[in-house]
Amino acid sequence: MQSHTSEYICSLLEGACDAFKIERCKWRSLTTDNANNMKAASNLFLGKGRHVSCFAHTIHLVVDNVVKEISSFSNVLDKVKKIVTHFKHSPAAMDMLRKLQKDEGVSEGRIRTLVQSVDTRWNSCLDMLISFLSLSNKVAIVLINRASSVKGLPDMLTSNEIYLCQDFCDFLKPFKEATEKISGDNYVTVSMIIPLIALLVEKIRNLNVASNEGILTKELLLKVSEDRFKSLQCNKILAKSSMLDPRFKKLYLPPLIASEVVRDIVSEISQKISEDSLTESANPFNDEHTLCESEGFQEAHQRSIALRQTTREVPQNQELSLFLSLPFASWESDPITFWTSQKETFPVLAELAIGYLITPGSSVASERLASAIKCVVADTRSRMTDTHVTQRVFLKSLKKEFWT
Repeated sequence: MQSHTSEYICSLLEGACDAFKIERCKWRSLTTDNANNMKAASNLFLGKGRHVSCFAHTIHLVVDNVVKEISSFSNVLDKVKKIVTHFKHSPAAMDMLRKLQKDEGVSEGRIRTLVQSVDTRWNSCLDMLISFLSLSNKVAIVLINRASSVKGLPDMLTSNEIYLCQDFCDFLKPFKEATEKISGDNYVTVSMIIPLIALLVEKIRNLNVASNEGILTKELLLKVSEDRFKSLQCNKILAKSSMLDPRFKKLYLPPLIASEVVRDIVSEISQKISEDSLTESANPFNDEHTLCESEGFQEAHQRSIALRQTTREVPQNQELSLFLSLPFASWESDPITFWTSQKETFPVLAELAIGYLITPGSSVASERLASAIKCVVADTRSRMTDTHVTQRVFLKSLKKEFWT
C-alpha cells in the first residue's frame, strides 16, 4: 500500500481534478483534518494560506486533550466505561435494567439503554455520561442485586464522582452543540467557525462550578481552546467568510484582523473589476454592446452607459461599505440566498462572497461519504467495478422524495 505522504496525496488531488475536468485555479481552498500530511498536501496543491482545518476535528482534539490531562476525570470515565461494558456484555444485567424501567411504566419504545464511548467517535464520551447519569439509580440497583451471584462486577460510582460527571457534562455540551452546528452539509458552515469559537469560549467562561476538579477543568479547557483555536481565528479564509456572511460581518472578528480583511476584500474587488475591464476591452463586440433589432445607435449607446454605471463603475469599497451598513441577518437565514438575491446591488461582492461561503467548514461530509461506501459496498463484492461503486453511492445519497 502506498504511503500517504503529502506528495502522494497531492498527486491524488491532481488526478481527481483531471478525471472530473476541474481547473485548479477554481479551487479557493481545501478543507481537511488536522493531520500534518494533509496540511502539507494542501500547500503543495494550492499554495500556502489556502488550507482550512476541519473545525469538528479541532473541537474533538480540545476535548480529548483535556480528558487525558485531568486524572480525576479520566479515572471516573474509566469506571463508567467498565460499567457500560459489563451491561453490554451481560444480557441478564441488561434485561434487569429494562425491567426496572418497565416497572415504572416506561413503554417499550421509550426504554433507554447505556451508550458506550468510542475513542474515534466524536461526542461519544458525552453521550455515554448522559446515558449513564439518566440511569444511574437503576444501574446501582442492578449491580447490588447481582453482587451475590456474579464475581468481578465493576464498582458503582460514589456520589462525589456522579457530581463530577454532571460537571463534566456541563463542560462538554457546548462542544457537542458546536460540533453538530459545523457538521452540516446542506448549509453554509465555513463562516460559522470564528463566531462559534467566540460563543463557545464565552459559554465555558460563564459556567459556574464549585468543585476543585471543575475549576481546574474550566481553566484547562480555556487554555487548550485558546491554543487550538488561535490558528483558526487568524485564518484569512475563515475571517473573510465571516466578514461576508450577512449574519456575522465584523461582529466576532478582532479589530486588527477585521481591518486586514477589509483591505484584502477591497483589493480583491479592485482586481476583479480590473480583470473584467481587460476582458471587455479585449472583446469590443461583447453582449453589452449588441444592438437589438429595433434599437438605434443612440439608444444602444445610452443603454451601454447605464449598464456600465450600475455594474462596472462602482467604487472599490462602496459595495463593501453598503453591505456592512445593512442590518444583521437572522441566524436561520441562508447567506447564499442573500447574495444570490443581491447580485444586482452587489455585482462584484456577491460573486466574491459566494466563492468564499461555499467552502466547507469541516470534513464531516467526506467522512459520511466514506461511511456510505462501507454500507453499500460489502467486502464480499470483490469484483464490483469503480463505476458500480459510484452508482451505488450516488443512489444512496438521493433523498427520499426522489424515490417516490
